[in-house]
Amino acid sequence: MLSIPSSIIQNMIEHARELAPHECCGILSGKEGEISDCYRITNILANMSEQELTRFDGAKLSDLQRLSPEERADIAFQMDAREMAMAQRDMRSKGLDLLGFYHSHTFSPARPSLTDITIAMEFESYRAKLNFPEPFHLIVSLEVADQPVVRAYRIQEALATEVPIHTLN
Repeated sequence: MLSIPSSIIQNMIEHARELAPHECCGILSGKEGEISDCYRITNILANMSEQELTRFDGAKLSDLQRLSPEERADIAFQMDAREMAMAQRDMRSKGLDLLGFYHSHTFSPARPSLTDITIAMEFESYRAKLNFPEPFHLIVSLEVADQPVVRAYRIQEALATEVPIHTLN
C-alpha cells in the first residue's frame, strides 16, 4: 500500500490540469511507503530532437514523428534531467527516498501505456545500481476532466500491478 497526503494528490491533479493538454510529470519522495514531498519536473518532450525520440517504442515513436514538437507533449513525457538531479539532491538533504514517479494522461485512463512500461523497465535496469527503492508509478487521468483519477502501480518484469492508495488528511 502507498500512503499519500491529500494535499499531494491535489498538487498532482492541479499540475496535470495546468499543463493540459500536455502531460505533466514529477517525482515523489518520502519514507517507508509514505509520500511526503512532490517535485514537479518539466516535460521536455517538445524540445527533444528526432534522434532523442528514438528511445520510445515503435508505435509511440511513429506517433511522435507525425506530430509537431508541441503536440508530442500531449501524448508522452520526458523529464528534465537537470531538474531530476536537483530534486534528488533535495531528497538526500532531507533524508528522503525516491518513492515514485507520476505523470498525467490527458486523454486516456489512469493505467500504464506500453511506453510507460518500457520507460519503467529502463529505469529498473539501473535502479539497483543507484540504490533506489523500487518506485511506485502514479498516473493522473484527466480523461473525464471534472473527475480526475489517480492510480498507483508497481511495474516489474514488464507487468503493471495496481497498488492501493491510502489518502492521508
